[in-house]
Amino acid sequence: MKITIYTTAGCVYCKMAKEFFKRNKISYEEKDISDDNARREMIEKSNQLGVPVIDIDGQIIAGFDEDVVKKLLKL
Repeated sequence: MKITIYTTAGCVYCKMAKEFFKRNKISYEEKDISDDNARREMIEKSNQLGVPVIDIDGQIIAGFDEDVVKKLLKL
């Protein structure tokens, strides 16, 4: 399973999402959208400008909705 979280440094919901994955011992790749390439990639995948955007095997979640994430991860 490939998980990517697009974030910014000061984003509270990004921090919540990362803590959720760490707490559940689920590895992920973090991409900070202050990097132009990461921002462009996130927008192409999600058509969103806000963070976090979570990509779970191609399923895109805009924002951090723990219930949706749990459902996709079958937790």
